[in-house]
Amino acid sequence: RPGGYAGAAMAMDGSVGQPELDQPLADRFVSLPLGASNSSSLDPAIAPRPSVDEARVLPRTDVLQTGGPSTEQASPRFLRMTVNAAPNSTATLNKSGLPFGAVLQPLAPARLPGEEAVPVVGFAGGGVVRCRRCRTYINPFVNWLDGGRRWKCNLCYLVNEVPAEYFGPIDEYGRRRDAHERPELSQGTVEFVASADYMVRPPQPPVYVFLVDVSYHAVATGMVATVAQTVREAINDLPGDVRTQVSVVAYDSAVHFFNLSANLSQPQLITVPDIADVFLPLPDDMLVNLQESRTLVEALLERLPNMFAGTQVLDAALGPALKAAFQLMQHVGGKLHVFATALPSIGEAKLRNREDGRRGSGTAGGAKGGGPQQNNLLLPEESFYKKLAVECSRQQICCDVSLFGATYTDAVTLGQLAKHTGGSVYHYPGFTAARDGAVVRKELRHNLTREQGWEAVMRVRCSQGVKITGFFGHFFVRGTDLLALPNVDADKSFSVTLGLEENAVTATHVAVQAALLYTTSSGERRIRVHTVSVPVLPTIADLFAHADVEAITALTAKLGAERALAGKLQEGRELIQNKCIDMLQGFRQICPPDAKQSGNILLPEPLRILLP
Repeated sequence: RPGGYAGAAMAMDGSVGQPELDQPLADRFVSLPLGASNSSSLDPAIAPRPSVDEARVLPRTDVLQTGGPSTEQASPRFLRMTVNAAPNSTATLNKSGLPFGAVLQPLAPARLPGEEAVPVVGFAGGGVVRCRRCRTYINPFVNWLDGGRRWKCNLCYLVNEVPAEYFGPIDEYGRRRDAHERPELSQGTVEFVASADYMVRPPQPPVYVFLVDVSYHAVATGMVATVAQTVREAINDLPGDVRTQVSVVAYDSAVHFFNLSANLSQPQLITVPDIADVFLPLPDDMLVNLQESRTLVEALLERLPNMFAGTQVLDAALGPALKAAFQLMQHVGGKLHVFATALPSIGEAKLRNREDGRRGSGTAGGAKGGGPQQNNLLLPEESFYKKLAVECSRQQICCDVSLFGATYTDAVTLGQLAKHTGGSVYHYPGFTAARDGAVVRKELRHNLTREQGWEAVMRVRCSQGVKITGFFGHFFVRGTDLLALPNVDADKSFSVTLGLEENAVTATHVAVQAALLYTTSSGERRIRVHTVSVPVLPTIADLFAHADVEAITALTAKLGAERALAGKLQEGRELIQNKCIDMLQGFRQICPPDAKQSGNILLPEPLRILLP
């Protein structure tokens, strides 16, 4: 197995308190000499980057012992553990310095030849088979008892009765004989068709609302024309069916609505200048069925740049426009795309240019991430956007924010809209259509046409003895561990950090299961389940042999970013640096004494590309 562990652990001198030494692994360590004598950098040629195919090959153990690599484990494109093993104790984990967690991309698309589509499973009658205590979904790693009449949950170890209609005999390995015929028993990733029990209302239709800044700079830079053209070209490829709904709202110093009723021959512009009390002039005719009003929607997008071509308005009332868009969508939910060039300058939730104060105060320390003025720039200034985002999440509204300003746009504050609704932030500083138009068109079209899930929630479960200590990504947490995702797309990823509930783990394997309940663009309620089971191993050498450098890098970067945004940039940098040092120290203690005396950086094979 590439990068795997092939030898037994050995104690150094047998003395108490000495670091463990795995001689076979230590003999295969990567000794990376530093560059030139006057340089402290590593030579990238010593540790070349792997290809995409090479990066997909992971040292994940075939825990079912079926004689070779199998599909029982969820594909790494969906769920990657930072270490494809679990430590047997807190002491082992802490000594290794390795981060313990997982990176999830629940709707990840197929990227390599041979990657198959996720199988869809429907249960008749009794519904999806789940553990009655911890609610784990049936998966390839459960244990079958009493000739197949009962099954033992691999997360909480409760013994459950098998429904009569689901009974099947087991083989000499304790596996169901029909496992190869049932994707949920033979594949680590599966999608269940959800019953009515998983619905609180009829499945949501795909809804797209485009909120476009039409102030002077937005028009002059070509942003309005670029966005309108891209949406018009992508309108026929939007995921969805005959239920898809669309609306366009524009704003500058006022809020501009468009009547797109199918009974009209052309779209009608309705302007609401009173931004102190914005209302919907025609609630039933602004959010329309795309199939019925396609001609009017396309005509509006074609004419939109010319409608405001001569504008001299510099102000932007984004706050009132957002409230109007919320009123338009709150009864159904959907995707709100915000395109902003000017900093919100009038009306509710207006913002100020906080960079002016920083420059005026002369923060020499701020350049290093230590000045109080710069630290404040990493924190949201106005609570309106977070409060609105939380309310959007409750109403199943996801916000994507695209910023095009040439001057300060306060991405941190406006980004709260995306952070708490499962959306994304796109930043095109100093946008001009001639230079950046192609990039915007490509990214916006991809955003609109990729696979998407609606009104979703996700929960991550772990085996008894392991706990989740943190979540990272764009979502809103309901309760303690339910991630609310009004919209989740093929590119969205999330990370979790794991810890041990007790000082020692007595089980032989640890499982992690992520379940995403969502509505497809075609209106089906589905549950996508990813399950991984890894062995519990006793030594530091074992953990390093099963490390996944890509997952470690992704999780460590998110930890650093979270720390930077919560405090100081310098604290984020130091966290990442300290994590790397901890890993180097953890591995160095199991290397031979003569290797430790060298001035080289010692790395295990799986982590050879971590530092360059």
